[in-house]
Amino acid sequence: MNRSLPVILTAALCGAAYGQMASSGQFMYIGTLDKKLLVIDENKEDVVDTIALDGIPRTTALSADRKKLHIFTTQMLLETVDLESRKIISSFNLADSNSRPRMQATAPDRVLLGGNIRYSGLAVDPTGRYIYSTMKTAIKDIDEYRIEPPQFVAIDLQEKKIAKSWPFPKGMDQGFGFDATYKVSPDGKLLYVFQDDILIFDLSTFQQVGQIPLAQPPYPGASPYRLAANDDSMDDPDKATSVFTSVDKIVHKGTLGLAIIDLNTRQIEYHPIGPLLPMMGFLVSPDRKRAFSVMQKIGEGENRETEWWVWDIPTHSVIRKKTFESRPTFRFAVGGDGKKLYIYGAGSTLEIFDADTLESRKLIYLNKDTTTNLITIARR
Repeated sequence: MNRSLPVILTAALCGAAYGQMASSGQFMYIGTLDKKLLVIDENKEDVVDTIALDGIPRTTALSADRKKLHIFTTQMLLETVDLESRKIISSFNLADSNSRPRMQATAPDRVLLGGNIRYSGLAVDPTGRYIYSTMKTAIKDIDEYRIEPPQFVAIDLQEKKIAKSWPFPKGMDQGFGFDATYKVSPDGKLLYVFQDDILIFDLSTFQQVGQIPLAQPPYPGASPYRLAANDDSMDDPDKATSVFTSVDKIVHKGTLGLAIIDLNTRQIEYHPIGPLLPMMGFLVSPDRKRAFSVMQKIGEGENRETEWWVWDIPTHSVIRKKTFESRPTFRFAVGGDGKKLYIYGAGSTLEIFDADTLESRKLIYLNKDTTTNLITIARR
């Protein structure tokens, strides 16, 4: 009898178990109602750690170097988590005893027509010094509360305070508007505001220094093309890849397509795809060759028909569609290696889809209500 066999088998079994549990180093992050940030291993497809926060997380912003996550809580506490050590390295409150700033919540925009209510946007400085946003402040006076007009603010992450605030230009006294989205230039000097046109502001003075008129469609009577800058950590920092829409003012027939704007040359490519449908989300894959969106075709709530759309960016076309079971409300994200898609935000579950087949392959029960967007990071 070979006495070494049990040892060999034990070693083999341990090695197999280790291989199943070994981490890929590919993690994603989501905030929950019980004041925690969940760390989910994309390889294990499970929660592997929790980071205790001092407040209920409401919205997040990933730093430009992908090493830190900035978290705004419901009480306007700004907490910064180092993703490698999984520790809070900075925490400060933007409110005080007499004033409480609030980021403006907005209606769904006119590009992502099926999208959920979202905040007016966070723009992260590529140098890592500032976060930019639009805020309104409630002032507590002796006998009343007073709401100040919205201001555009620069939050200094080193000084831990709102370092700069600017009133909006005349004609924009209520801010950039419900539909505006932001993107900061790669050098951190310019802010691109995506509205009916694209407005360009100098971030040192908050003075408008340029404007990119959006093109008119090639048929008469239609509204100008409109596109949005998505809060997508996987998009090219020098470009904004987005869907665009245009609506005929006579019969209200909408057109949907793919648009790519070069932030350096300010040139925009428009590639019409087909009729406009209610849409939720537009996220590119890490290799920037594919993009994914969710199209809501008919019905409402759980009865509506919902499809995955896969966009091929080099050929400017939709190459695959697949219907999946809808939910009353949800969001989605693209995995860090581009091989998985995630549906979340409808309760405390996280559903995993194969990005190639678009088939649902696993449902993870987080057992906690999620409160933020799911942050995935491209594998380098």
